[in-house]
Amino acid sequence: MYLVSVIIPVYNAAIYVSAAVESAVILPEVGEVILIEDGSKDNSLNICMDLVKKYDKVKLLTHQDNQNLGASESRNLGIIHAKYNLISFLDADDVYCENRFKKAIKLITSEEKIDGVYCAVGYLNEPGGKIFTLTKKIHPNKLFHYLIRGTYGHFHTNGILVKKEIFKKAGYFNPALVLHQDSELWLRLAFCGNLVGGELSQPIAMIRRHAGNRIWIGQSADSKLKSYYATLHWLQNKKAGRINIFLLLRKISKIESQKNKKFYWNTWMINILRYLFKQIL
Repeated sequence: MYLVSVIIPVYNAAIYVSAAVESAVILPEVGEVILIEDGSKDNSLNICMDLVKKYDKVKLLTHQDNQNLGASESRNLGIIHAKYNLISFLDADDVYCENRFKKAIKLITSEEKIDGVYCAVGYLNEPGGKIFTLTKKIHPNKLFHYLIRGTYGHFHTNGILVKKEIFKKAGYFNPALVLHQDSELWLRLAFCGNLVGGELSQPIAMIRRHAGNRIWIGQSADSKLKSYYATLHWLQNKKAGRINIFLLLRKISKIESQKNKKFYWNTWMINILRYLFKQIL
């Protein structure tokens, strides 16, 4: 059986983390659950230590001097220490479903060239059966484009399963980003690797919305722009083709024009000229 390392960053999640861990340890495909306690101000550290004692699969990591370094550094630490080649993520306030790895592991191990599988996630205690997912399976060669455009939606951190070696090509989570660090990494993974769609009609994990969710209360045009500019800088260093760079510049221009209430085409042409001028220099 192929086993998975599940990585859970923990910050001020004392009332939720036990449910998250227990939803993962019961799954036969899970080989280990790595908790990274990120300098919480509540009782999270003690609860994590209790979970280590209770479950053989659970491991606990902390940053030096119990510092709070953020979700990116925490997930990166988990990836580095992961024992198994298959990596999955779970937020400390969310839970896995029983079918979390049923289809994903079959797909990711079916072909050597497949680097990751994305699946749908749902929302806890919300009527209507709303799910967070790409609405169709997209060819890996086109995924980068469609993630930028958002034509068919996006996938959630809880719904991705990847091979550990892909991080050597795409890099890790960007610590400079407070928000959207996961979405920014998925763009790099889509550019470097082959990500395929798995279970997109039924959720394989559930998101818990609450007042402490950073992404629901903190995201803005500025945070989105910062993440896209980070990807743009990465693409330029990779000497990516102009089609990919122009596609990303168009997305940036749309956000900037909406933010500053400027005519889109003016913003688009200015950004293109800036890019071309830098290339000439």
